[in-house]
Amino acid sequence: MAKFMLPQTTMKRMWNSLDRMQSPIIKGMGAVLVVVTIALIASIGFELVFFTGPLLFGDYKLLLWLHWTFSAYIVSLISFNFYMCVVTVPGYTHTLKRELDRIETDARRRSGDAGGSGIDPSGEELGRIGGGDEVPLIATSASRGHKNSENEGANVESSGSATTIVMEDPYGVLAMPKCRHCKHPKPERAHHCKICNKCVMKMDHHCPWINNCVGHFNHRYFTLFTLQACIGTGYFSILSSPIFYDTFVSVEHHYKFSAYSRLDLFLLVFMLSTALSIMIGIIGGLNLYYVITAQTQIEVLDNRWLQQMARMNGGTFVNEFDVGTWRNLRIHFSMAPREGANITGGWIGLFLPLIRKPVGQGVTYTKRSVCVSPYDVLSHVSLHSLRLFSVHSSRIHAA
Repeated sequence: MAKFMLPQTTMKRMWNSLDRMQSPIIKGMGAVLVVVTIALIASIGFELVFFTGPLLFGDYKLLLWLHWTFSAYIVSLISFNFYMCVVTVPGYTHTLKRELDRIETDARRRSGDAGGSGIDPSGEELGRIGGGDEVPLIATSASRGHKNSENEGANVESSGSATTIVMEDPYGVLAMPKCRHCKHPKPERAHHCKICNKCVMKMDHHCPWINNCVGHFNHRYFTLFTLQACIGTGYFSILSSPIFYDTFVSVEHHYKFSAYSRLDLFLLVFMLSTALSIMIGIIGGLNLYYVITAQTQIEVLDNRWLQQMARMNGGTFVNEFDVGTWRNLRIHFSMAPREGANITGGWIGLFLPLIRKPVGQGVTYTKRSVCVSPYDVLSHVSLHSLRLFSVHSSRIHAA
């Protein structure tokens, strides 16, 4: 028996070792990719201003100045949103863990102040907080009919022989499930990133190009970065294509280069820019589609499975976070309400380098007015229960 178990145990150990090595390798590679991205942005900006523009519009001063203005504008937008993607914390759940610890500590202290023992008059033990040590929310007390005004954040009310301790829980951490990796409270749409080893609020994915997770607090900047990078690289590639054709393909050459021109550098930047414009265009288009439909890359896979389950049972799956195309966009880009919004609070703000906080704190999200939540169930119950729920949910939303 041991002979047959040895290969399986060895493979499991090797897999665990590779899994532990994954995080530092990707983190190190991400730091290199951030430097490479900065170099690419600087190279494209340099070629636009000092090579492509003067070569194409040297005889047309107005067009040259317009080209320089647009080039500086688009490069500055790309640089700003890339910087915000890198430095903005996507939203980790350690703040919720601190809130849970605070509530547990206060509950212990206030239950002690109330003279509680954690046992009700019938002899049964009372509630738990956070799945840790037992902390009574209702404790017995010798004193009757009083409120403890010294306890901030909680009310201690006595009725008969039992004292009810009402704790303030603004984020609802007591009702949240726990992450099986970091044991932190896990709000809806949060997922654990194995590379960062943290739970990320509304996690979309871990992007090595920004060496950071894309989550609740930096998703807006990532979307703008991909769209603007596609425009910037596409603009350079389209504008430089006549120069590339004339220099490297055509027999006759119409453009005159100075002695200091680096055609090898131009060729390298042109090829990279053309490839990146296509790649980033695909990534940005998919990301924009997910934004319009109020999904993340992780949720898309789950929702597809739920759609199949609903279709098999003659129903229609409804995404509870999808509140309509335009409202999804306004929420994602943190646009102010139409009433009383200033000029930068609407769509114009997307074309300016502005810092905006997202809607909400990453704990709860805007939902349809009446909708059952299959995604909440996905974090709580077994696969069998999820299948049963999908059947029931699909029948509820059947056309």
